Amino acid sequence: MTASRREIVNIIKYLAVYGFLLVAAPTVFAVVLVVNDRLHGGSMNSDTMWESPWLITGMLIGTLLNIAVFMGKRWAVIDLGRIRRADVWTVVVMSLLLFVGWFYPEGVLMDLVDLEDNLTSDEFDNLTAGVAGFVDTGIMAPVAEELLCRGAILGALLRLMPRRPWVAIVAQALIFGLIHMNPVQIVFGGLYGLLLGWLCWRTSSLLPGIVVHVVNNSCALLIPESVGERLFNLSPVMTLTAIAISVGILLCGVLWFQRKYCPRP
Repeated sequence: MTASRREIVNIIKYLAVYGFLLVAAPTVFAVVLVVNDRLHGGSMNSDTMWESPWLITGMLIGTLLNIAVFMGKRWAVIDLGRIRRADVWTVVVMSLLLFVGWFYPEGVLMDLVDLEDNLTSDEFDNLTAGVAGFVDTGIMAPVAEELLCRGAILGALLRLMPRRPWVAIVAQALIFGLIHMNPVQIVFGGLYGLLLGWLCWRTSSLLPGIVVHVVNNSCALLIPESVGERLFNLSPVMTLTAIAISVGILLCGVLWFQRKYCPRP
């Protein structure tokens, strides 16, 4: 098998394993819940099943299994790459700066484009309810997705096309958007994937991307919807001012990483 074909097979393998583990654990929990409910004379439907904390726990277990497998097989690793130990906290702060700069313009653009969202507000609340829901969606899922997309897949693509890193970055961003299988996340997740892929390529580390990804997902869960509505419904002048400030912050973060870390040819 040629090296190119091997990397393509690897990418397919990574996606297949990730999808299987992500679905297998909650499926087992769902079957157990339904069987147990029927044995006790219940009539559980899909709505009550998704509200069960046990199913959310199954989703968390599926995510943790992915992290364990990808790190255990060393398909992806969480290390410092080009980041020196003395610079770790500076990199964390600059990663947070990138999140701050990206957050508001993305939110405004999402409101303007208004793409379809497959998840209703109630379904989203059910999937992220309780401690298990927050730990899964806010913390563990971002880590698992970074291992898959920026670790395993981007690594394979960069080995496949070492002289065309931007093609590899764009390709992994498309995959990152598509695995969410939700129109709004396909588009905006893909755009986010470009930033996260670029960060990984510059630093050879998943650390900056994990920081940005975890903070992004956690804020989506922690910020009340009423606050978000007020934040993204400012006056036109205030909106343009906030966008200009955000873009300036984003550019400062990008330029810092650009100057600090130079990828090897």
